[in-house]
Amino acid sequence: MPEIASPTLIVVGDRFGAFADQTSSVTVSGLIERLRAGAHSETTGPGALSLLEGQGVTAYDWDRIRYELKRCGLDGDTVIHRGSRGRLGDHTETHKHRESNVLLAGLTRSSDRTFHAALRLHNDNELQLDHQASHVQGMVVLEAARQMYVAVCERYYTYRWPEHRYGHVFDRLETSFRNFLFPVEASIECEVLRVDLSDPQQLAFDLEVALVQARLRCATVRMVGTALPAPLLERKERRGAERAVRHAATRIAAPPELAAVE
Repeated sequence: MPEIASPTLIVVGDRFGAFADQTSSVTVSGLIERLRAGAHSETTGPGALSLLEGQGVTAYDWDRIRYELKRCGLDGDTVIHRGSRGRLGDHTETHKHRESNVLLAGLTRSSDRTFHAALRLHNDNELQLDHQASHVQGMVVLEAARQMYVAVCERYYTYRWPEHRYGHVFDRLETSFRNFLFPVEASIECEVLRVDLSDPQQLAFDLEVALVQARLRCATVRMVGTALPAPLLERKERRGAERAVRHAATRIAAPPELAAVE
């Protein structure tokens, strides 16, 4: 008799309830409610229940789920597939201070100019806090591309000048969206199209970053930018900030008819 495949539930963070409602997936809270209601009480035998980690599920969430499985007597019958996205990008590579806002993990170099990472979307990521659709919003795609750009530049290029701490300024971003991105496994692919390292005071980069899911490109972001030593960037920012303040103060001080002309 052929073996019957065990039911597999994709578990996603509570932030992705709309996605779970549209699919056979389940949120962390939804799974816990089902277990407490005895929804899987007849599931018996090793591997009878299979849980697959989607986006937004933390180690703390899995501890809660394992507790409920044990309480229901299902811990021995359940297989949990968490996968391995690899090491989370750190703040020096992503320029993010909060762990919940880091979007990439497992950055590796595939060839001389191509790089790969896994998308990792925390349930409390800043860009998902007020988004209602079942798909991952476009701003997450742009931020994931930005983090990939900075991480590749920092890990594989700017390290050559350890005396500098670089800031990155974008000259151009061109984005095309092709397919929705959903809160399950996805990868971030990067190709370095051009790099100019001739002047350590002004490094130039031209990268193309793609978000890929289910073998389909969800979005492609062409990013052209410059890396500047932090003191130089801060001076440029200060001049720009002072100019903006002077302009704002001048408009308030000017007669209404002159301010309106501007």
